[in-house]
Amino acid sequence: MNKMVDDLYLFFPLFRKKLFKHKKNLKQKKIPHSFYHILKVLKKRGELPMSEIGRLVYISKSNMTSLIDKLVENGLAERLPDKNDRRVINIALTDKGKELLKDWRKYSNTEIKMNLSTLSNEDLEKFYESIENIRDILLKMDDK
Repeated sequence: MNKMVDDLYLFFPLFRKKLFKHKKNLKQKKIPHSFYHILKVLKKRGELPMSEIGRLVYISKSNMTSLIDKLVENGLAERLPDKNDRRVINIALTDKGKELLKDWRKYSNTEIKMNLSTLSNEDLEKFYESIENIRDILLKMDDK
């Protein structure tokens, strides 16, 4: 178990470095992957309170505020009052955010495919099976 835990600490940076080493520019600034995750949740779920977005992408409330501020500042998301509860402010994806998400996904998919293309068909199949196994096992774990 100790060896597995140690290897996991190395696995995530290696996984990110080898597959997700690219970043998309937004006005000459690097966009963190957390932006992509937040925009993706908003596209899939529609407008949501900041706390719900944070829960879905595993980002703390304190970090969510600055991320949402930056998304709003760049015109990628907007704050909207909740229709049922005036105390709640929802976050919604803007058209600019939808466009960026579409472009980023296209760019990212191309980059990831290029990174994977160096593998043999046998290695690709093993890698795919490994990802499926990891996903299945993680879904069995309790969220505590």
